[in-house]
Amino acid sequence: MDSQQQYEALLAKWGYADTTVEDHARRQRRARRVKAVVTFFKATVKAIKKVSARPQQLGQTSN
Repeated sequence: MDSQQQYEALLAKWGYADTTVEDHARRQRRARRVKAVVTFFKATVKAIKKVSARPQQLGQTSN
């Protein structure tokens, strides 16, 4: 019996379920969600900067 089987046997004996696969999937989903939110906010900030910079550039060129 290797260490992984011993670990699983102990968990079963103590009444615990091995949730490492579910935990890993949960962490991946959370990381994907965080990445999407960060990307959204970066794009939003970039768009705001672009829009707010445009009138200044137009104002400077018209002088």
